[in-house]
Amino acid sequence: MLTIRGEAPGDEAAIHAVILEAFSDHGTRDGAPEARLVDAIRAAPGFDRALSLVAETSDGLIGHLLFSPCAIESGDGAVPALALAPLAVLPGYEALHAGTRLMREGLRRCTERGHGIVVVLGHATYYRRFGFRPANDFGIHPPWQVAPANFQVLALQPGTLDGVTGAVRYPAAFDAL
Repeated sequence: MLTIRGEAPGDEAAIHAVILEAFSDHGTRDGAPEARLVDAIRAAPGFDRALSLVAETSDGLIGHLLFSPCAIESGDGAVPALALAPLAVLPGYEALHAGTRLMREGLRRCTERGHGIVVVLGHATYYRRFGFRPANDFGIHPPWQVAPANFQVLALQPGTLDGVTGAVRYPAAFDAL
């Protein structure tokens, strides 16, 4: 049985371990940057524990998803948005669809809390299943050089992307990546 819930006090070490393992290639990459990112976001003002979700089985925590505040800087000012990063699921648990369930519950919570826009840098095909589209199509750009198909945006509320263009400003925690 798989349960999706908000992060609770005491989950930090297990979340860190999930991220390290999920982003490891057991050779040249160890997942440490993503784990440090989550730790830094958690320590920053404005951290919303309800938008830090975990997937749990009888084996313990097997997945994690985090949304953090960011902004789209346009000529008319900053438009609030959320950055989705990271989404991590332990290898071997794919058959439980933990990533899909984390995404659906996370987007539901973001919408419920009145958020309008989510941006993500990730696999284009995977995130399109949830309604994400290339941000470049809307005139929204990342602060880094990335493949345009992989930087995506989702309007959680009708009309929230109308007239929104500019560069995404991520929280300072992302500077370490």
